[in-house]
Amino acid sequence: MRSHSFSDFDDFAESIRGVVSKMLLRNAEQQSWRLRSVDLSGMDVQFAQLGSGNIAQGELKADGTLVYLPLTPGVEYSANGNVVEKGSFAILDPGCEFCVSTQVRHDWCAVTFPTHLLRTEAGVENEPDVSSANAQRPTVRTSAVNKQAANRFREIVSQIIAVASKMDGFESSPAALAASSELLKVASTVLMRSSVVDRQAGRPKVSRDQIIARSMTHLEQHGGSAILVGDLAGAADVSERTLRNAFGEYFGVSPVRYLLFRQLHQVHRRLRELDADEASVTEVLVQHGVWEFGRFASRYGRLFGELPSETLHRSRRLVHSVG
Repeated sequence: MRSHSFSDFDDFAESIRGVVSKMLLRNAEQQSWRLRSVDLSGMDVQFAQLGSGNIAQGELKADGTLVYLPLTPGVEYSANGNVVEKGSFAILDPGCEFCVSTQVRHDWCAVTFPTHLLRTEAGVENEPDVSSANAQRPTVRTSAVNKQAANRFREIVSQIIAVASKMDGFESSPAALAASSELLKVASTVLMRSSVVDRQAGRPKVSRDQIIARSMTHLEQHGGSAILVGDLAGAADVSERTLRNAFGEYFGVSPVRYLLFRQLHQVHRRLRELDADEASVTEVLVQHGVWEFGRFASRYGRLFGELPSETLHRSRRLVHSVG
């Protein structure tokens, strides 16, 4: 059983298991994030409580399927641009690229099932029917609404976390084996009723996924450079209006807001790396295309709960304490 509470969003993001991801903080109603996880017979069970909304982009590792369940009523969870309805799951195929976004603070639980367990575990009567198309191109699927399965999945995960927190060695106990078997049964039902949701009928020749992929490639190629919306539209070969629609559906924010969050996080991460004796906030801001220092500092403070200068000096203290 691993349980960690974080006051720094990037530290929380790096602790999530089974994925290679970059997370952008959208707002922080509370400067706190918590992750509890249990390794259960090869399954990675995770329960997260986030004091913020965020955009999580990344790739699932190739050795398992992740079943993700939103937990907070009234919050819209989006997976690769499709709303995950209450009582349904997001299913991440092995090796798929994903984007999960939320606007406000929320909770979620997820279990990563090793591929061999889904295929061979005794007692799982219904093997997931993954089409050849999905096998060639791993993707994110959404399940049909199944409140009974969602409630049972949440109940099992909650019980596993609760018992593991009180009992050392639970992971290797007979009870853990029984719990893992129940999780597999629920997951089998969910996977059988999942599908890729296509909401792009009638779109222009450049699909939403192509627009996002081209935009992300352009951002990666230009690193910390200041990027304008027009640059992304040009890279994606679409109008700014089409780009805005694609970002709104996929990320839940406009291109302008996405680029702002990206810039804020790049500055935050850079400040954490530097020594205050050798760098200045102004230098970092200028290097990242910031010229309205006061406005940027205000936005930065609302997002991270501290000023850029405080991040820089906090980083220095951490380095000195480790040394």
